[in-house]
Amino acid sequence: MTVWGFVKAVVTAPFLGAICAAIGWVNAGTIIFLDFVVHWAFGLEQGLISQVALVVAKHLPLVFGVFGFMGAFVSEVPVQSVFGTARWASAKDIASMAGKHRAGLIIGRDPQKKALLRYDGPSHLMTMAPTRTGKGVGTIIPNLLTAQRSVICIDPKGENARITARAREGFGALHVLDPFGVTDRPSSCFNPFAHLDANDVDIAEHAGTLADALVYDEPGSSGDVHWNEEARALIAGLIMMVVASEPPHLRHPATLRDYLTRPPKAFADLLTRMQESDRCDGLIARAANRHLGKSDCEASGVLSSAQRHTHFLDSPRMKRVMERSDFCFADLKQRTQSVFLVLPPDRLGTYARWLRLMISQSLTEMVRMRNGTSPVEGVTASEAMSATWGSQKKEAPANNSVLFLLDEFASLGRLQAVERAMGLMAGYGVQLWPILQDIHQLRALYGKGANTFLANAGVLQVFGVNDIETAELVARSIGKRDAHYMTASHSEGKQTNSEHIAARNLINADEIMRLPDDRMILLRQGHYPAKLRKIRYYEDKEFKGLFDRI
Repeated sequence: MTVWGFVKAVVTAPFLGAICAAIGWVNAGTIIFLDFVVHWAFGLEQGLISQVALVVAKHLPLVFGVFGFMGAFVSEVPVQSVFGTARWASAKDIASMAGKHRAGLIIGRDPQKKALLRYDGPSHLMTMAPTRTGKGVGTIIPNLLTAQRSVICIDPKGENARITARAREGFGALHVLDPFGVTDRPSSCFNPFAHLDANDVDIAEHAGTLADALVYDEPGSSGDVHWNEEARALIAGLIMMVVASEPPHLRHPATLRDYLTRPPKAFADLLTRMQESDRCDGLIARAANRHLGKSDCEASGVLSSAQRHTHFLDSPRMKRVMERSDFCFADLKQRTQSVFLVLPPDRLGTYARWLRLMISQSLTEMVRMRNGTSPVEGVTASEAMSATWGSQKKEAPANNSVLFLLDEFASLGRLQAVERAMGLMAGYGVQLWPILQDIHQLRALYGKGANTFLANAGVLQVFGVNDIETAELVARSIGKRDAHYMTASHSEGKQTNSEHIAARNLINADEIMRLPDDRMILLRQGHYPAKLRKIRYYEDKEFKGLFDRI
């Protein structure tokens, strides 16, 4: 109850009590009168019932008066909302995300108390903001500087690795896969075929996942579904052939490219050898039979499609970065490590398949090592490869889920492994953070599947919105509230005032598009939306001394 409400209750309580007491007197008199009439009409003597009636009548005014007096202090029940109950998060709501020693990912700053706000839940996160609006300085880099957990980060410009390398090395091993030398650091290597085992019962699934990552057409391109599906099947069969028949030092994607670009007679001989192979439970022979069963024209088209999708493997830079493995992605769940995938923006279109291979393989290994141990041998992946990358001793923190910071998420194209991970893999120690420019990018890639990303994002950051569709989506997600307004009408010299209730968005799309440059909207699952301050790591004292200027 408010102070004004209490004062009002004190004033009205005596009057309300007196009125109720008077009602009690009337009821008491009625009881006594009815008791008299009954006994007079039927000639009955006064008994126990009459005594009870007199006692009730005697105390009834007092009881009514007390309840009337107390009723003045009962808070009024607010009228339920008609159209919606949306509101902004209060200062208390926002403060619940803060705390000097609170763990979790940094998601913004309290606009009043200036404290950093964090999210420590298991759900995935998502950011929508156009280019040059502060995604790097306010979302990616602050978390790279402070998150004491394993991280895989797509780094198109190499800036994230250069700025945060010193901080990440303080948490654990650092691996920068930089085939084009953007960061001026020696590039680490990773061979996506290294984990494949021809005797594995799931070899077809793993080879198919890698083939799916390689066969990719950008949105709007004219790739035909049939040719892509057949190219995917051929590539998967050739990957199994590479694993089953080549010596260890040749089991890498460059050998796959060598298979696909052999002269016609040599390629035919390869298919014949595949038909004769009984490895991988006969799956290699089946892949060869499937291709040889096609007409010459169709087979030529399938081979041409497979060659087109693997053309990027001709690059010597790609061959070097995938000819061996310096680490294992599954080890990120055992020890705190950081992996940066660096690819210049001008090469994203040509070499996006390399990023797809890395992300697909990393997610596959997270599933295979769900509990941090090999399901086959019961040893950690790092123990199996300790001679390759050395004896890193830093253990992962209690929260050993691996954070995927997927900057320029749209450059990956539609990737089934990511779509599955968004819906299912929070329980596998994986936390995705896709970073997009707008909702158009997500819908162009995944169509109706875009709802899977939105539904499974426990946190959604939105700022710098420039397109109306994204703004309208956010406005609808925030919800509506009641808007009260008065109208006046005049008739025959008299004025009539009426109060009306209408629905209004808590914030309209145009208002979202006019947010100040230093503000963001944060949507958290099960909480009220919040207007927060954006972070600029190079200006904020919490990050002083943690980063390197470039």
